[in-house]
Amino acid sequence: MPKRTEIIWVGLITVFVLSGCGTSGVGTQPPTQRRQESAPKETTVKIDPHSVDATLQFGFQLLHELDKQREQPNLFFSPLSASLALTMVLNGARGATYRQMANTLGYGEQPIEAINAENALLLHLLRSPDPKTETLVANALWVQQGFSLMPSFLHACQQYYAAEVDSVDFMQDREGAAQRINDWVKANTKGLIIKLFEPDDFGDTTRLVVVNTLYFKGKWQQPFNKEATDEQEFHLGGGKTKRVPMMHQSGKFDYLKGDGFQAVALPYGEGELSFVLFLPDEGRSLEEFLKGLTPARWKEWLKGFKPTEGDVGLPRFRIEATYPLKAPLQAMGITDVFDPQRADLSGIAPLTDGRLFISKALQKAIVEVDEEGTKAAAATGLVFEITAYNPNRFVLIANRPFFFVIRHNATGAILFMGVVRDVVPAPAP
Repeated sequence: MPKRTEIIWVGLITVFVLSGCGTSGVGTQPPTQRRQESAPKETTVKIDPHSVDATLQFGFQLLHELDKQREQPNLFFSPLSASLALTMVLNGARGATYRQMANTLGYGEQPIEAINAENALLLHLLRSPDPKTETLVANALWVQQGFSLMPSFLHACQQYYAAEVDSVDFMQDREGAAQRINDWVKANTKGLIIKLFEPDDFGDTTRLVVVNTLYFKGKWQQPFNKEATDEQEFHLGGGKTKRVPMMHQSGKFDYLKGDGFQAVALPYGEGELSFVLFLPDEGRSLEEFLKGLTPARWKEWLKGFKPTEGDVGLPRFRIEATYPLKAPLQAMGITDVFDPQRADLSGIAPLTDGRLFISKALQKAIVEVDEEGTKAAAATGLVFEITAYNPNRFVLIANRPFFFVIRHNATGAILFMGVVRDVVPAPAP
């Protein structure tokens, strides 16, 4: 019986959890305000292990939600990119909006100052001098011309997340705004992601777009021999197979034989980053494995890897995907920030200018794995709109007896009058 080769790309997701930042790229449009390089003091700021656990929790929750709603068999995304974009927004959230976001992102009761400091330190520590790997992170705020952001929000995004700030005209030049943002995304993902937004993603009420990009390129510490690559059957499930290019190498690797699966870590460059591959045993489904994937088990598994001699076969593959994030994030508990009547982002812009809310959230991601190494990128975009703010807004719900008329407005003639004391439902149209 041929070896079953269903593979879960959790290792690639982990790359994006653990490899966030390098020298931030610069887009083709010069920003109005240059982002400030953040260099936290390693001797005074330490990443809280509980915060790392919480970040894992967010990543695995998002994995499960995206897998539920996926339209394609493969899945590839960056929890780190989504987390960084949302955490920048967290700096401007207030009340229940803040609590929902903080809890879902795993921060809980941590002060926002500590959250920002830990993220800045994480990005600093992820910078690697390894010549065989490259990781780039970039953040940007694209603001409607004439729309003012709160100084404290701008300061936090620039100081801790090195965010660029630029102004565009979403109202009068949607194509130009989309082009500038897409050019910036393309530059900061080294051309892997060409387009994040379409012009019709923006409208007359668009006031702000927050974007994070994450780029990774790594060469295998031990490259696969191209001459050893051959075609083998990949088992798709349901008895179906397809021929795929299978890369091969032998050697000593960090390996784990778990309950119902085996796993191997393939290092990049000097070993700071790894592709961690989990393969369910024959007779065990990938879905069954995913259901048991939790931060606690993840940490326990990582402790069990040991250097072991073995043979590895890995398909040469590519995944490109786009994910709407609104529904998954709502299912995870972030709801108010998407509600135009409930969102409290008064720390981004005062409510006197209207109520700001996220109207669209999406991520595009791509990965290519071959004999030499891996290239991967993700871009997360959040589109903010504003509602008209009226302190005299009324609410009328006819949930008790009422009087009504049908009136000809031009002449004032009343055609009908009525009193409703008990509701008899009309037939549905």
